[in-house]
Amino acid sequence: MYQARRANNEIAYLENYGEKIKVLIALGRNKEADKELSHAITIAQNNPDASYELTIFLVRKAKVEEYNLDIKNALIHYREALKINISKDNNKVVVDNYNDIGFLFYNRKKYDEALKNYQSALIMAFDPYTKLRLLDNIGMVYWQKKQYITAHSYYQMALASIDPRFSKHPIIDLPDAKLVRISSQKEFVFSLIQDKADTWLDYAKATNNRQRFQYALATYKVADQMIDYMRWEHTGNLSKLYWREKTRGLYERAIETCYRLNDTVQAFRFFEKSRAVMLADKLNELSARQKLTQKQVNKENELRRAVNDQQAKLSDMSPDRDSYKSARMELFAKQEKLDAFLKQLEISNPDYYRYKYDTTITALADLRSRLNTRKASFVTYFVGDSALYVLGITADGTRLLRRPVSGYQQAMNEFMTLLWKPEAMNRKANFGKFLKSGYGLYQRLLAPLNLPAGRVIVSPDGSFVPFETLSRKATTPDYLVDNYAFSYNYSARLWLKKNGSNPPRHSFTQLDFLGVAPVDFAPSLKQVMLPGSDTALAAIARRFKSSKLLTHGYATRQAFLTQAVDARVIHLFTHATADSSDQHEPKLYFADSVLALTELSDRTLPNTQLVVLAACKTGIGANQRGEGVFSLARGFAALGVPSVLTTLWSVQNDATYQLTNLFYKHLDEGLPKDIALQLAKKEWIETAGGANRLPNYWAGLIIVGDAEPLPDLHLAWWGSFLAVLLMAAAVIVWYEFRKSRITQAVSLPQPA
Repeated sequence: MYQARRANNEIAYLENYGEKIKVLIALGRNKEADKELSHAITIAQNNPDASYELTIFLVRKAKVEEYNLDIKNALIHYREALKINISKDNNKVVVDNYNDIGFLFYNRKKYDEALKNYQSALIMAFDPYTKLRLLDNIGMVYWQKKQYITAHSYYQMALASIDPRFSKHPIIDLPDAKLVRISSQKEFVFSLIQDKADTWLDYAKATNNRQRFQYALATYKVADQMIDYMRWEHTGNLSKLYWREKTRGLYERAIETCYRLNDTVQAFRFFEKSRAVMLADKLNELSARQKLTQKQVNKENELRRAVNDQQAKLSDMSPDRDSYKSARMELFAKQEKLDAFLKQLEISNPDYYRYKYDTTITALADLRSRLNTRKASFVTYFVGDSALYVLGITADGTRLLRRPVSGYQQAMNEFMTLLWKPEAMNRKANFGKFLKSGYGLYQRLLAPLNLPAGRVIVSPDGSFVPFETLSRKATTPDYLVDNYAFSYNYSARLWLKKNGSNPPRHSFTQLDFLGVAPVDFAPSLKQVMLPGSDTALAAIARRFKSSKLLTHGYATRQAFLTQAVDARVIHLFTHATADSSDQHEPKLYFADSVLALTELSDRTLPNTQLVVLAACKTGIGANQRGEGVFSLARGFAALGVPSVLTTLWSVQNDATYQLTNLFYKHLDEGLPKDIALQLAKKEWIETAGGANRLPNYWAGLIIVGDAEPLPDLHLAWWGSFLAVLLMAAAVIVWYEFRKSRITQAVSLPQPA
C-alpha cells in the first residue's frame, strides 16, 4: 500500500487495501473491517476509474453487515453494487450480485424474493457450473416452501447443466459418484447432491413414506462416496478439516434417515464415515508409502496433475462451443488413464491400493464377530445439532437410540469440569452435582443399551469421557468401573486394524522398556519438579527383562528420540501442555527442551506397541468438529502406535505412580490392557482413603487403541534369536555334509 501511494497509483492502492480488508475479515475482526471498508468506499467513489474496486468493497461491506444482522444496509450495498455492474455490462459479476441478494433473502426466509433474484441471475448465466449453482439454489427455495417435487425437478435440471443426459432422467435417478472427479467445481456438485438428499428426507418425514426414506438413504450414500473422491485430492490439513466440518451435517441427516428406517447396518456405516477419517488416511499413507517405487509415485503424481490441469482448462471454457466438448472428452481420456493406472496398481500392488484407495467400511457383521471373540461390546455416539444418536453393538445384536441433544453439552461440561478440579469435588454440594450429572449421562448414553458386564470399547464423538466414572445411582456412588473395563478408540475401523494387524518386529537392539523421567527441568521451561517419578519408573522397569531409563539430566529430547526407535514399551513421567483451542500445539517436556507433536516423524516409533503418557492433559487438545481431538495421544496413534495409555486432566503424581505400577502388575499376569487398568483402579479405590477415592485421582488414565494383552516381548526376542541360531546351525551342518561328500569323492580309487 505504501509503495502504491508513493507511486500515486490509486488503483493499486485500492487493490492492496482490499487485501488488507480480506485479512481482517478472515481473522474475524469485523468491526475493523467495516470501518476500513467505509473508508475504501469513499476513496473509490471519488475515482471514476475505480468502479470495479468500488463494487467489490460494496459487496464485502454488505457481507459484513449481513453477518452483523444489519440486513437493511446490507441490501442497500448489494443493490448499489448491482446497479453499477449492470451499467458497466459486467454480466458475470451481475450474476454473482443477484445470487448474493437471493441468498440474503433465503436466509431471512423471504423465499419469493430469493426466487426472484435467483431467476434473474439464471437468465444471465452461461457457465454450466454457475447454472448448476443457481438451479440448486432455486431447488432449495422450493424445498423450504415444501414443494418437494418441484425442488427435485430443479435439481435434475442442475445435473443436466453439466451432464445433458439427466434432462431425460426421472427425479429418483442419481449420478455416479465419480461425476465429482471430473468436475472443476466439486463443491457445487457435492452441495447439489446433499441438498437432493435433504429434500428427500424432509419429503419422507412430511409424508411418513418409507420409499422416500430409501431414496434419501441412497442419495446420502452417493454424497458420501463423493466425499471420498474429494478427500483423495486434499493434501493440506486445513483443507481436510474444512471438509470434515462442512460434511458433518450430512452424516447427522444420514444417521437420522437410518434411524427412521431402523437400518442399523447403514447407520453403522455413516457413524464410521463421520469418525477420524484424517487419522485413518494418515495411517493408510504410512503403510502405503512403503509399497511403491519412486517411479510409480512420480507416475501417479504426473497423471493427477494432468487431470487437474485439464479440469482447470475446462472451467474457463464456454459449454456451447465445440472446443468445450473436445476438451471434455480429453478430460475423460486423462481420467481414464489415471483410473487405468490405479486399476493396474490394484492388480500389481494390492497392498498399496488397499491402504490408500480402498473405501470399504468395516462390515457390522465382522465387528460383531470380533466382539464375540473378545467377549466385548462396542458403543459409539454422534452429537448432532438436532439430536444425540447412540449405537450399541454386541455379539448378540445392535441397537440405535435417538436422544434429545438439549442440555447434553451443559451436563457434559459440568461433569468434566468437576473431574478436572479435585478441590471443588471435595465440597459435598459439588460431589452431589457430579453424581447427578454422571447419572444423567449414564441414562443418555449407556443405560438403555443394557450392555453385559465386561469389556466395552467406546468410540466417542469429540473429546474422551471417562465412562468408568458414570454412576448408576444419582445420590450415592455406583461407578461403572465396578462392572466394566473401558477402552477407547477413534473408530471401529481403527480398532479392528490395530488388533493383530501390526505384529511387533524383532531386532537384537530392541528394548522391552524405555522409561523417561526428567524429575527436574531447565529453568527456561518453567516446569515444577516431579519428585519420586524416577523411583516409580525404576520399580516399573524391573518388571521387564531389558530396559533403559533416562532420568534427570539424561532425559533429554534427543536421547528420547534416539532410544525410542528400538523400544517396545515407552513410559513418560513428565509434563505436557495442551488446550482445547487451536492456538497451542500439544507438547511434551524433557529435561532440556520440549517436543511438539509435529516433530514426531513417521519413523520415530517403528517398533513401539504401547506408549504410557503419564503426564498431564496428554489426551486433550483442539477438538476439530467432524474429526476428533488433536492430542498427544492421537499424535502417537498417527505414528502407528497401537496402544496409548493417556491422561485426561492434571493427574496427581502419587496416584499416577501407583496406578501405573498396578497396571503393569496386571499386564504381567497376561491380562488385556483394559482389564489391567480396571483392576488397578478398583484396587486403588479399595485401598485409598478419604479424598483419594474421588474419581479425580483414579479416573484420569484411559487406554486408547488396542487393549489386548501385551506380547511377551522378551520371549519373542529370544524366539527370534533362537530362530537365527537354528538357521546358522543348519547352514553349518549342510556345509560340513557337502565338505565330507567332496572329500569322499576325491579319495575314491580312479578307474584304470
